[in-house]
Amino acid sequence: MRRLCLAMCMAVSVMSLGGCLSMFGEISEEEHAERTLMSVNEYTGEEYRLRGGQATNDLAQELFPDIEEAVQAFFREEYKTDVIVHNAVGASGGATVFVESVGEPHFHTFAIIPIDTENKRVRAEDVWTEEGQVEQSLFGGLLAMIMEDEFKALEEYLVGLTKEYPVVGFRQEAVNNVIASGYTTPYFFIQPLSMDELEGINQLYLDNPDIRKEELREHFDVESYEANDLSITVELFMSEPKMDPDEEIFNMVVHDLETMEGIPRGAYAFLLRDNNVIKRTGTGNDRDYLRRNTPNKIIRD
Repeated sequence: MRRLCLAMCMAVSVMSLGGCLSMFGEISEEEHAERTLMSVNEYTGEEYRLRGGQATNDLAQELFPDIEEAVQAFFREEYKTDVIVHNAVGASGGATVFVESVGEPHFHTFAIIPIDTENKRVRAEDVWTEEGQVEQSLFGGLLAMIMEDEFKALEEYLVGLTKEYPVVGFRQEAVNNVIASGYTTPYFFIQPLSMDELEGINQLYLDNPDIRKEELREHFDVESYEANDLSITVELFMSEPKMDPDEEIFNMVVHDLETMEGIPRGAYAFLLRDNNVIKRTGTGNDRDYLRRNTPNKIIRD
């Protein structure tokens, strides 16, 4: 089956002493930032773009009802899951489609649909997704059901931080429109890596999409899985523009993740960024952030 180019479009700039070089000539760092960055408080993913998608992006919007119907049918058929289609972004030869599952298991993921640009129609019969992408996302959603209390404790802790300290997460619209990280909240996402239990737990759901949490728990021991195999990434931003990442807040959160009780066992990464998001990629500004990440993750076992 034809595979589409999914490489994200990353802005490449060459820095000089006076500013940045671009197709428009030399510009100041401030102007470069204004063109490429946006406050996370305002970012909804509207500016998100994929490399090679210029030819199909407008068509993806025009054909959105057809894309929605085809992708929803794909997930019902392949994964026994109803999804909300939030966004379709032009990619090379088609569109990348961001979806959210309805109810539980809850997760965000994506599919790809080819577009016949000559005849202006979607190739509904050829919807596909990257190998393992949806399976990993589904498993993350099922783990969140199994460890409901633990993930609730983590979420409540992070929500509490945003009320007490000048930090925020992504807007929910951005999560819906451009983030496909599986079980995802505005503050963290999880990635089950090479967990042996993935296939078996997923199959329980595929055989019975109405399966109850209690039954899932009978097939998954929350005390025996390898903590290193469950990656949990916490990502926060400073709450206002022009605020640098606060080292005191960063150290406090690291300490809390190292010591607090009741959160899921796993390998935790923590990133505290300034207030900016790269418009075209939906990712945080990597030029101004603090991190505790690979190879020095916080292991809670």
